[in-house]
Amino acid sequence: MYTVRKIVVTIAAIALTAAMLAACGAKANDNVSTGNAATTESSSSPSPVEAATRSVVDSKGHTVEIPTHPAKVVYTGSDLGDVLALGIKPIGADLEVIADQVAYSDLLAGIEDIGEASANLEKILALEPDLILMDSGGTYYDTKDYEALNKVGPTVTYDRLKTFERLLTIGELLGKRQEAEKWINDFKVKAEDVKKQLDVKEGETAAVFIRLGKQFYVMGDSGFANILYDTLGYVPTPRIQKELIDKNERFTDISSEVLPEYSGDYLFILTDDDEAARSEATSFTQEKVFQSIEAVANKRVYYIETKWNFDDPVTKDRLLDELPKILK
Repeated sequence: MYTVRKIVVTIAAIALTAAMLAACGAKANDNVSTGNAATTESSSSPSPVEAATRSVVDSKGHTVEIPTHPAKVVYTGSDLGDVLALGIKPIGADLEVIADQVAYSDLLAGIEDIGEASANLEKILALEPDLILMDSGGTYYDTKDYEALNKVGPTVTYDRLKTFERLLTIGELLGKRQEAEKWINDFKVKAEDVKKQLDVKEGETAAVFIRLGKQFYVMGDSGFANILYDTLGYVPTPRIQKELIDKNERFTDISSEVLPEYSGDYLFILTDDDEAARSEATSFTQEKVFQSIEAVANKRVYYIETKWNFDDPVTKDRLLDELPKILK
């Protein structure tokens, strides 16, 4: 059975698109945002030699001295792809929940599983990190945990922003701003090519449901749904727009009776049930209310593995490669 934290990670992508209020970033030598945070150089006067450290104010208001180019990073959030996309492999990360759920398990070799950071301070201390990145949202942040981690190594919190904003924030902290900008530009070019392949028509609606056990959830503009709406140009149905997106809700559970009211021209169902399981007489796909959905009748239903419900850069990039195969 899913624990609360595992369900939140699986559904929300997992995190991280709910907080959309903070902006990130300005110029490399000006104040730099990390959520609600500013970064300043250690010295106000120009120097031919780059300073080894710099002072940042993170998303929780902590002032921290961090390496200009950290080499031994520990990451405590659920979107590890934020760091991997910038060419940095953390020496430690919380892999306990996400290791078997992400679309890039092939990139996790060599990363020490630290589990929940607060319970494994000795393991983190043994890694001798020169920077610890701490998710300031959800169940990841606690003041006492932060204080304990900051004694182990310089610890900086970051907000749960949208993918591009979050990547720029992480890029600033890791001294990889240019790499973050390049990834974003490359992704936009690739996305335009995929849109042409899929031939998405203006105004076509889409909905994303998640099936966990016997429970259905409907997604707002987060996780897998985000790439449909923000990247490919599908439109959320009116009920999803009003009840979730307009209220900054990442997801909500719904009864099967109201599934048709949320569904759109296209329906994407995140489930780890295989085709054989979905063909069983007891499967939700055999229920009358499900079969009454217009997208089902029009054969515009696509079953997607839950590993695609994260919004980190690595997952989104690989998903662009997969979508033309899935939809065609």
